Amino acid sequence: MLRTSLFLASLLLALPLGAHAQLRHPGDPASNSGALPNDIPLELLPTPDVAALLAEDEAADQWPFRYGATIATELSPGDRGRWDVLEATGELVWRLEIASPGALTLGVTFSRFDLPTGGRLFLYDPQKREILGAYTEANEKPNGEFAVQPVPGDRIVVEYVHPRGADLPDLSIGEVIHDYRNILAHLGEAQFSGGCLVDINCPVGADYQDAKRGVVWLIGSGGGCSAFLLNNTAEDATPFLMTAEHCGDMTNAVVIFDYERTGCDTGSSSQSKSLSGATFLRASNPFDGQLYLLTQSPPASYEPFYCGWTLDESVEAPGVGISHPSGNPKKIQKDNQAPTHSSSRWSVSFDVGIIQGGSSGSPLFDHRKRVIGICSAGISSCASNLALYGRFDRFYETRDLDVFLDPLNWGLSGIDGYDPFSAYLIPFNGTGANDEIFSGLALPVLGTTWSTQVDTSSIPQAVATAVFGYSAPFEGLFLSFGELLFDPTSTPLVSSTSSVAGGLSQHDFALPNSVSLVGNVGYLQAFVVGGGSLTATNGLKAVLHL
Repeated sequence: MLRTSLFLASLLLALPLGAHAQLRHPGDPASNSGALPNDIPLELLPTPDVAALLAEDEAADQWPFRYGATIATELSPGDRGRWDVLEATGELVWRLEIASPGALTLGVTFSRFDLPTGGRLFLYDPQKREILGAYTEANEKPNGEFAVQPVPGDRIVVEYVHPRGADLPDLSIGEVIHDYRNILAHLGEAQFSGGCLVDINCPVGADYQDAKRGVVWLIGSGGGCSAFLLNNTAEDATPFLMTAEHCGDMTNAVVIFDYERTGCDTGSSSQSKSLSGATFLRASNPFDGQLYLLTQSPPASYEPFYCGWTLDESVEAPGVGISHPSGNPKKIQKDNQAPTHSSSRWSVSFDVGIIQGGSSGSPLFDHRKRVIGICSAGISSCASNLALYGRFDRFYETRDLDVFLDPLNWGLSGIDGYDPFSAYLIPFNGTGANDEIFSGLALPVLGTTWSTQVDTSSIPQAVATAVFGYSAPFEGLFLSFGELLFDPTSTPLVSSTSSVAGGLSQHDFALPNSVSLVGNVGYLQAFVVGGGSLTATNGLKAVLHL
């Protein structure tokens, strides 16, 4: 029976559902009222050499993907634009129009972004076909910077509404991104036909509908890369983000979640679920990886998933990649052979799908859906599908990533993924030595009776089974009955015994209807008793949710 008094007694960190970096807050531009002058000062920026940029992109085969040129600026309310008084409220309004002739979209990064309570920032094209904002003090980042998604056209208006009596903002535009490829129109356009790019929601992606939610698209400093969220042993949804080192500085990147087509070779996609801002933690040039911590956690509506990872050099087929090639909606790549490795890279030759610039920084998963590599390079052609991935294990070991990804000092060779917002169940098996005969008959939903089953048909002498669950996994301890897959020194969570009938043994657990248990994790393993012997099975990782 379930030990409810002990079951995951230590509540894990719940993700905040408050304001997030690119989420808009209530409010409209003050200029919508029509009470302000139409004469807005214009800041004309230089036009970059687009022909030279395109030639560079072609020479580099778009590795990494680049769509815009970064123009350094220093534009602030103290020395640019105009201030007006909104008579109806007494608020001050600052506006500045910025133009970079020929740009297809304009992106803005604020090098200083510190607003008073009640201050509201908006960005829009002069015709106000698209309005971004309001952005408020809730969007502030620890590094004091803030990046905004591109706005269509070669002109953009920045408008700040200042509350009466408040201290003036510390606000400065540090760079403008001149888009020479039309990134907004480009996103969603397939670059190759004939099945070279395969949507993640095609049948080949059916087994990766959890892992896909950990893969995101990054836009920063005129370029684009893929990236992914990583789980840690505290399993507390700390938003660790990994991408390729060659993608450059991503501290102000816009991070886009759930960017995929709704169907297979059909359906719409959206880039609306986004955050911005991250803290740099570690990088490795030899293994082409870098690790960040997002400054805010993705909310439940973004459907985030925290990918598992492994340090194991011995992996089985298949090798699977999930990425945003050339900035397209999420695609899948699959190699039906086991990946091979050198001292610094994993190598795959995909049977399904290909990578392109924009795939940089995406994960390579092993047969257990654990990350083993970070996309580093490849051949962007339907005729050739070779891809190289920086070795995650070597990055982890040489740059002490255990400080971040193993805070509980489990010392395991890897962990599975984590879903903090849905009931989640996945089998695990340590080194793979035990029979895989233990399964769940349903997801572990709080407030229900959750059932698991042991298939003992391969063990004719079986008369009973026992199930035990603890708060931490284990691997590498081999006893006479098999490999132990939970840590018996951790908190005990569950114990149950059941007889065998018709080659099956079922264990039912009444899960409490308790919000305090949402997102918590248990590691279970079954043992088969019969013929005077004991046989250990695979394990189950269960994440609880309502």
